[in-house]
Amino acid sequence: MTFDIDESRANERFEEIARKHRLDPTILRNIMVERNKGRNNAEIAEYLGLNKNTVGKYVVALNSMSDEDLRTLLLIIAIIGAGAFLLAFAAAMMQPSGGST
Repeated sequence: MTFDIDESRANERFEEIARKHRLDPTILRNIMVERNKGRNNAEIAEYLGLNKNTVGKYVVALNSMSDEDLRTLLLIIAIIGAGAFLLAFAAAMMQPSGGST
């Protein structure tokens, strides 16, 4: 079984959902990633250089989204994040080891 993931289309879909809820896609993505790391609103605001009220607005919007929209956003972040991780891992594995003769 293979999966054909169009990262460009996934990003477009993420942006569509963000804009549907009147949210900036980049800010939304960053807040979702930081919440996934376990940071609270104040920590996210400080880390991203945002106002606490802005972070709170985005979190309220996330909590009020339909299950379908929220699941789609989470899936896109997971797929793209995993893809970036796997690419970095593969690149590291391709590096020649310094100790072989």
